[in-house]
Amino acid sequence: MRDARSDDPRSVDLLQAFTRAQAVLQALVGNTRESETLIVATDGKGFPVAQRVVRKPEGLPHAIVVGRHNRCTLNIPNDSRVSLRHILLTAWPGQGSLRLRGYDLGGRAGIVLADGKRVPGFSALGHVGLSFGRTAMFVIPGGDSGRELVGGDPSDAFRRLTGLDPKGGGVRLALSAMAEPSVAQLGGYRPIDVDQKPASRGILRLRSLQSRTGKGGDNVKELDVDSEQLQRGLLIGRYSDRCSLAGSGRNLSRVHALVAEEGPTSLLVYDLASTNGVRPGHETDGPSHPVVRLRADEPVMLGHFELSWVPPAGVKVH
Repeated sequence: MRDARSDDPRSVDLLQAFTRAQAVLQALVGNTRESETLIVATDGKGFPVAQRVVRKPEGLPHAIVVGRHNRCTLNIPNDSRVSLRHILLTAWPGQGSLRLRGYDLGGRAGIVLADGKRVPGFSALGHVGLSFGRTAMFVIPGGDSGRELVGGDPSDAFRRLTGLDPKGGGVRLALSAMAEPSVAQLGGYRPIDVDQKPASRGILRLRSLQSRTGKGGDNVKELDVDSEQLQRGLLIGRYSDRCSLAGSGRNLSRVHALVAEEGPTSLLVYDLASTNGVRPGHETDGPSHPVVRLRADEPVMLGHFELSWVPPAGVKVH
C-alpha cells in the first residue's frame, strides 16, 4: 500500500471540516454518556451526514463498516468518492478509553490522516479524526473527556483530537520502524520489531458448499497466511484484485469479510456489510453476526462458503 501525501483536490480538508463542525460536535458529545463513544461523519462543510453511538464492548469487539452500501453500519450515501465498503472500524475494550483499529478496505480514496498521509490502517486510543474522499469522520468519547477534547480554540482542539498537526508540529504520524508494518500508530501503542520475520499463522481454507464441481476444481481455495497479513487485515470476497482469498459464486459478496489477528488460538472474522452474512459454522442461516471468532475446530460460514483455519504445526490449540 502506498504511503503518500494526499494532494487530491477532491479530498476534504479535515481541519476545515472540523472547525465548521466543532459546535455541532460539542452539542452531540454533550448528549453522549461517559460510557459511550460518538462516531460522526461530516461532509467537507462540517455538516453531519451520519452518526452512531457505541458502548464499551463486552467480549468480541464492535465492528462498524463505513461506506456507501445501505447495509453499512455508518452509511455515507452522497459521496461518490467513498466505496460501497470503504473502512472497517473496530472498537475494543481497554483500560479507560476504547482501543480503536481501522482498516482500509481497498477504496480508491483510501484513509487520510490529519497530516495528509494516506495509510492502509491505523490504531488509536479513545479518539481519532480522519478523512476519506469528500467525507470526514471523528470518533470522540462521551462525557466530560469528550467535551474537553473538542472544546476551546479549534486548532488546539483539532490537535488534541487527531494527535497530529497539519502544519508539521506536534505528534507526528508513526510509520515503518516505529509501528506495526503498514499501520499508523496514533499514541499509546508500543512498537514491534519490524525486522523480525512474520510468524506463520497456518492456512485459511475457503470451501463452497454448493459448488457444482463437487470435491475438485474451484470448490476449495487455500491461502498461507502470516502474522503481518493478519495485522493489516485480510480480505475475502469475489474481487480478486482487492481480496487475498477470492472465491467464485454469487453467494459471496465482492468484499465479504475481513480476517484479523486475535490470539495464538483464534482469529476474528468481520462481516463487511455482506449480502449473505457471516455466521458461526453451526449456523447455516439466520441473522448475520458483525464479528465471529474462528478457531481450528470451529469454522465460520460466509453465506454458503465455509471458512476454516489450519494453524501451523507445533501450535497448541485448546
